[in-house]
Amino acid sequence: MFKLFLSLLISFVSLSASAQMLVVDRAPTGSTQPLGLSTKTDNFLADDFQVGAAKEDWVIDHIRLWILPDSSTSATALGDIFKQIALYGGIAPDLPPPGPPPVECDCHNLPPLKTAALQPGSDATGTPEVVITKQPDGVWQLDFTELKWSLPGGTPIQFAVVAAPRAGINPSSGHLWYYSAQPAAPGDHLRIFSSVGKVQGPYPEGGNARVNVQVWAHLLARISIRPAGQKLKVVLWSEPLFETAQVDTTTLRFGPSNASPDSAPGAAPDSPRTEDVAEKGKSGVAAFFRPSESGLGPRSVNACLTGKRTDGAPFEACDLLPKPKADPAGK
Repeated sequence: MFKLFLSLLISFVSLSASAQMLVVDRAPTGSTQPLGLSTKTDNFLADDFQVGAAKEDWVIDHIRLWILPDSSTSATALGDIFKQIALYGGIAPDLPPPGPPPVECDCHNLPPLKTAALQPGSDATGTPEVVITKQPDGVWQLDFTELKWSLPGGTPIQFAVVAAPRAGINPSSGHLWYYSAQPAAPGDHLRIFSSVGKVQGPYPEGGNARVNVQVWAHLLARISIRPAGQKLKVVLWSEPLFETAQVDTTTLRFGPSNASPDSAPGAAPDSPRTEDVAEKGKSGVAAFFRPSESGLGPRSVNACLTGKRTDGAPFEACDLLPKPKADPAGK
């Protein structure tokens, strides 16, 4: 249980957009359909996705969804309908068993991952991490970026968008908006949650549909950074499901973890040659970098190695920089 909780903590790493991989692609097609709950229920509807393999550690960087306005609303901006919008997510909880309700527990509730306020007359949220774009067909595209959401691979992950309506918004149909969805095989992916994120049960009305969603993510790996004369030696360690033999060493780049997405991706190894290392039963690959070429300054405290596996999956690993040796002369 504790391990699952830790896997949902927000990661501190920051990866450039060029190093993120589209790992779930359920983008809308010509066969889309609206999917949603009545606002009168005070509940929300969630779907799930899955990335990677069991025992892998992934970080979700970006989630994109699409919502459709209710036909009974005439607002031209999303901010005219909602005052706030939020992305919820977590490990998909077990459905409640039949019979009396179980003892209340918050341990499996879906928490909000990213929340943004909306202004009347506008689709803007005031934060670059939540972007709303109205499409020509009237559909709103929602982009939640910089999520830094760490989760386990090979595990169903529940997600939902929850919006708070403005006072006075009460469409006759009882709906405010719908997910864009597609027909799918039957399953219990779609679930109903209470307003506090507690699972209520499956969604019987739409069991043959899936919410349209795209997910960008990257793998987490482990490195050690050590001094090596005028260079830094970066050791990328093998893990049970992250074999360094599967790393494309030509993609390795090293630099500060706080580099902006528009900055250079970091320095390539000083030499294309890498060397095998082993320590306390652990194997890995070592690469050497010049600090001056890696964007590191005198106040840098940590740095990250990015790259890709041979299957194209991007990864990132960060570590503290070694402290400079003290000058014996006190200079």
